[in-house]
Amino acid sequence: MKILYPDEYLDQVYDIDFDSLYEQGYRAVLFDVDNTLVPFDQFDAHDELIRLMEVLQTKGYKVALVSNNSKDRVDTLNQGLKIPVMANAMKPFTYKLKRILKTIEVEPQKAIFVGDQIFTDVWVGNRLGLYTILVKPIQEREQMVTYVKRRTEKLLLNRYLRKKGVR
Repeated sequence: MKILYPDEYLDQVYDIDFDSLYEQGYRAVLFDVDNTLVPFDQFDAHDELIRLMEVLQTKGYKVALVSNNSKDRVDTLNQGLKIPVMANAMKPFTYKLKRILKTIEVEPQKAIFVGDQIFTDVWVGNRLGLYTILVKPIQEREQMVTYVKRRTEKLLLNRYLRKKGVR
């Protein structure tokens, strides 16, 4: 079960202590898109998100988007961000995540993966040895496929939180 547990669980991406993670040697942050950075039905990057990406890059991080969604959807969001993207990533399969890590020239053990789903984001990140951060979904309304997975994820998350002594 440990392969499905994140290294951290936070409310949102803006709660992540990127300074501390940088001091620990992490040099890249890969972000899931839908319901991690923006609602799944929002297509443009908002100002706060653009600022976050700029701040991370100024700190020395390489940043990228990794999404199972279509190239058109991810490219549209990326117009405001202008960072490397991997669309149609087929998470939890690892080969496209390996490709984006190679593109940005960062070893897996120096990368962070931030996402809102256990069975895609946490699982793929843990399988490759990335530091994984699970965030709460931005909105409750989701695509049907994700909605169905959330029920099982909720059980796993509750177990994870009990092990951490949170519940």
